[in-house]
Parts: sequence; structure tokens; C-alpha cells
Amino acid sequence: MPTSLPERLVRARAVLAHHYGFPDFRPAQRRVIQSVLAGRDTLAVLPTGGGKSVCFQVPALVLDGLTVVVSPLLSLMQDQVEAARRRGMAAAALNSALDATEQRAVLADVRAGLVKLLYVSPERLERLAAGLSTAGVRVGLLAVDEAHCISEWGHDFRPSYRLLLAARIRLGRPPVIALTGSATPAVRADITTSLRLGRAGRCDLHLASFDRPNLWFGVERVTDHRDRFRRVLTSLAPRQGTAIVYAPTRRITEGLARSLHMAGFRSASYHAGLDRNRRHDVLTRFLAGGIDVVTATSAFGMGIDKPDVRVVVHWMLPATPESYYQEAGRAGRDGEASRCLLLFRKGDAELHRRQLDVTFPPERMVERAWKDPNQLAGLPSNVRDSVERLRNELGAGGEGPDWKAVRLRRKGAAARIAAMERYATTSRCRRRELLRYFGECLKRCSGCDRHPLQP
Repeated sequence: MPTSLPERLVRARAVLAHHYGFPDFRPAQRRVIQSVLAGRDTLAVLPTGGGKSVCFQVPALVLDGLTVVVSPLLSLMQDQVEAARRRGMAAAALNSALDATEQRAVLADVRAGLVKLLYVSPERLERLAAGLSTAGVRVGLLAVDEAHCISEWGHDFRPSYRLLLAARIRLGRPPVIALTGSATPAVRADITTSLRLGRAGRCDLHLASFDRPNLWFGVERVTDHRDRFRRVLTSLAPRQGTAIVYAPTRRITEGLARSLHMAGFRSASYHAGLDRNRRHDVLTRFLAGGIDVVTATSAFGMGIDKPDVRVVVHWMLPATPESYYQEAGRAGRDGEASRCLLLFRKGDAELHRRQLDVTFPPERMVERAWKDPNQLAGLPSNVRDSVERLRNELGAGGEGPDWKAVRLRRKGAAARIAAMERYATTSRCRRRELLRYFGECLKRCSGCDRHPLQP
């Protein structure tokens, strides 16, 4: 590795030119990469399309040792590894899609120094960290991609996100780069605390504007599913570029794909229930322009580098502004004008509010179920899972569990639903309402279905 920071930056630009074909970094990328190459913990909040993967892939090829990348979704992990390999990078993934023989082969390559980028899930990192330490593998950088998942999923759905600090310590406390395309000030603080970024003040925050001027934002009121489908057809009618329609369930994505096919579109559904070969086929055809529109759950989109998506439609109101902006941001990654349309019916928000009683069951019911196994057995399976998760978090044996943190999380989840409802119902600038949620004050609207702000 080059010894001085200027030498590392020269090397980084050479790596960028060789593997990506670009002569230099974008300004935001340059600032982030300089922090990483200086060995500082780094939190980078860059909008979708801002080239976040470059910010850890290039340093991985400059720095000594292995770069471990924590990635939230299996499909995302596979897509990023394949893209990195196409660019000539020594990348691999360790996940449940590999059989035991394939996993052993990946670990052997890691121990032999043949892998520079190793992608893992947060659940796998817990076990991997101990193995790498025992094998004497030096980790030069820990990258946490889509780092908002620490705050969004870590408490109530994927507790391994809250254990990343323990894994970091076991890996020998390597510098960390955490990256996300959507994080409020509160989420940024949660990421910083959870990963213990900036020991001795050595943490750099790089916060780019969330505004994507080429994207138009709009909301259309609908009455029922038939009306929703009519609005989808209208939004796709120009047939310029490709489109993504996000829907909440696998069943809806599959029904939509069939209906769009009957309407003359080359369409396909994408969700986590498809087998690996089917998902790969859909993604490959979509990237190559062989599919006009993909109907998808939120499993599709993270890290997908398709520059000419011209329309992103949301079939119904998402539960959080973070997920909405991440998904809508798949449009117009090439900087060309694109449309982001949300279909909204008032009952959409109530569906999400009812889901809160599944994620956060009533406290008295939970405590009774802890004491009486018969009551636990009578609950729906998804509620039972939440009761057991809360048992592990709070403990069921002591007197009076402290519900304060759980109540705070439920309050935050309810506030995010309310923020999405405000976005869908506001009579003011749509773009300003969205960006204000992320702590940004917009001076001028470049396009939404409300009157734009004046310069």
C-alpha cells in the first residue's frame, strides 16, 4: 500500500480508471474516499445514484488486508459481487446460497489472500469474525452498506445489526465506512453510536444533498385496486425507458406482472420467494433492456445499477419515508428526467398502523404470554415471534420489565407512517415535504405535482 495519503489518492484514481473507466471521482466520492484512505471512521450519506459502492470498493483495492462488506439482502449481495467481478475485482460472497463445499472454497481463498472484497450478511458476520481472527486474516476495512438498516431493522427484525460493534472488535477494530442513501439526523446518530464511530474524534461525516432535481414527484388518489391498476397503465403509457412498480406483497407483484403482460408490456415480477435462477434471469433481462417493467417488493432495487429507469410507481403508501426515497431513487440514475408516482388511498396508512400491533404487541398481553405458555400458543405466529423477540430483549423472569426503549421505537415507527401520510396528503410542495423529513431545507422545487417554490 502507498505510504502517504497523497500517494494513496493517486493509486485510488488509477484503480478507478482501470476498473470503472472514469478519470476521476465525483466531488462527494473524493471527500469520502480521502477520509477512508486516511484511516478515519466515515459515515457517508449520499443519495441513490451517488456512487456509494465506489467509496468502499476502490479503497479495498488500495488498502492492505481484506475489506468485509456487510450487505442486507442476498440478492443485493450477489448482484454487487457479480458487478465487481465483471470489473476485474477479486470479490466473493459468503451466504446461504452457497453449499458447504462452495463456502469452504471461499474461505480458503480468503485465507490465501485471493479475495479483497468479501460480502456477508450481519448474521454471518458474527460467526465469520471469530474465524478470520483465528486464521490470522487481517481486515483492513469494514464497510456497512445500507447502514440505515441498523436503525430501521436492528431492533425488531434483525438483531444482528445491533451486534456489528462486537464483530468489529473481534476483527481487531478496523476502520469503518458506513454508507446510506437515506438517513435522518436521528438515524445518523444511531449509526454512529451503534458502530462506535469516531473513537478519539476520528470520524468524518459526509452529507450530500438529498435533492435529485431530475426526479418529478407526484401522488394520485385512488379508490380501489382497479383504479390503482388504471393509474399504473397511464403512468407507463409513454414507454420511455424502463419502469419499476413497487408493491407490498409477492402475490400483488405476480398479479400485476400478469396483467401488464396482457396489456402488452414485457413484464416480470421479482421478490424474495423466487428461486435464485429466476431472480437472476429477471435481473439480467431487466438490465439488458429485455423487460419493460418489473413489479417488485422492496427486495428489488438496493444496489441495482440500471441508469435509464424512467418511471417508479408505488402501488400503495410505504411505511417509511426512508424506504420510499430509496425505492423512488431507482429512477433517473443517469441524470435524465424521470417520474416517481405514489398511488394513495387513505386506508393505506391504517394498514401500516395495524402492523404496529404485530411488531409491538400490547405490553400486558406480552407479559401474560410470558407467564402462561397456553396464551402464547394461541397467538398468531407473527405475533408469537414478536413476543419471543421481546422476551430475549427485555427478559421475562424479572419483575416489571422496562418497556421504555420499546415504546420509543413504536413511537418512532408511528411517526414515520405519519410522515408518509403527510407527504401523500400535503397541499404544499411535495419535494419540500420529503426533503424536510431528512433535515434539508429546499430553496427551490425542480418538479412535483404541487406548485414549485419560488427561487
